[in-house]
Amino acid sequence: MKEIVYLKDVRREYRMGQNTVTALDGVSFTIDEGEFVSIMGPSGSGKTTCMNLIGCLDRPTSGLVRIGGQDISRLNDKALAALRSRTLGFVFQQYHLIPSMTALENVMLPLRYQGVEKSLRRELAVEALTRLSLGDRLHHMPHELSGGQNQRAAIARAVASKPRIILADEPTGALDSQTGKTVLSIFSEINASGATVIIVTHDPLVGAQAHRLIKILDGRLA
Repeated sequence: MKEIVYLKDVRREYRMGQNTVTALDGVSFTIDEGEFVSIMGPSGSGKTTCMNLIGCLDRPTSGLVRIGGQDISRLNDKALAALRSRTLGFVFQQYHLIPSMTALENVMLPLRYQGVEKSLRRELAVEALTRLSLGDRLHHMPHELSGGQNQRAAIARAVASKPRIILADEPTGALDSQTGKTVLSIFSEINASGATVIIVTHDPLVGAQAHRLIKILDGRLA
């Protein structure tokens, strides 16, 4: 299989006053295209730092991070943003939907930033929302939707542009257990359609739903 995420001897350090904090300490792993992987660890383990590197939101202090075949340390901010926009779809615990926009408008917005023509933006957004069983909620505002519906709208926003990687940060953390199971089944369906799915979580039950588990503890693979 073809590699889509590659980390080799990755360190990420942060300056905090006079101190240096090491968030990642020599982490190496590969994720192949089409895999369903969870990155799991407790708070402070380094999993969020790892997610930020995979999501092209940060760069390593040392070591190699390659996303979609590109070394992110060699990219300027504009090129990094382009790689992020083209390759990744993000799903967050708190949805991050814009309250003043309908579900349809929320899903269309990232496509606008990607330069997709308006009629195609609408077509892709309607397709994604319908796929997530929200075809009858296109014009509802976030406050008119349940927590599970908001999360499905957020997933629709992530998948509308058909990115190669879906990166989900604690995607069931704000949901009840039954709704959380439904959301995880949606990620399985998305993975089955060909996308690489990476879930970052502290919850072993969530982590166990993936086909492969990468554990991080104290900045190292456990």
